[in-house]
Amino acid sequence: MLQNIKAIIFDMDGTLLDSLSVWADSDYEFITGLGYEYDKSHSYKMKTMHFDSACEYLVREFRLGFSPEETGEKILQIVKEKYLHGISLKDGALEFIRSAYESGIKMCVATSNKKELAVDSLKAHGIMQYMEFVLTSDEVGCGKESPLIFERAAEMLGAVPAETAVFEDSIHAVKSAKEAGFYVVGVYDDFCEGEFSEIERLADRSIKSYGEI
Repeated sequence: MLQNIKAIIFDMDGTLLDSLSVWADSDYEFITGLGYEYDKSHSYKMKTMHFDSACEYLVREFRLGFSPEETGEKILQIVKEKYLHGISLKDGALEFIRSAYESGIKMCVATSNKKELAVDSLKAHGIMQYMEFVLTSDEVGCGKESPLIFERAAEMLGAVPAETAVFEDSIHAVKSAKEAGFYVVGVYDDFCEGEFSEIERLADRSIKSYGEI
């Protein structure tokens, strides 16, 4: 697979880190802590959004008495400890990243998460050192329903889409990256189990473990 690939763009949550349940748990803790009823549909809706948009959604949906910025700060306080000490890397991810790095493939992370949390989490799990940079959806101004974040990341890596692999676990991101001409690897995650058959259909390759590559 790596023979014709010069660069790799990794999503983080659900692709490199087993972290998607952290957001659902944190959504539950945040929403119920304010006296509202939590429904998983809220977490699924926010999964397709970048962080700032998700905070704006919560303020609108629950008519919160504080700003999206304050909402973001409260949520980050809940998730940070879990990211640094309560989650693990996806099976075989570190070994695959080391192999790609030794092969001279440039890599980065493109995420809808907040940059500081993403960088700290990647450092804590020993993989930031292999990445050229972290690019966030907030920085490019849109979520992954648009391929802009992938196109910007590839440009920063000095590669074109056809020679760049995108690793993603979300159907909307797989679809936009594939339509933009990237080689797409769909990664299985329990949180998105219902999407995986469609991911398998759309992606160039799909995996349940990095050990398969």
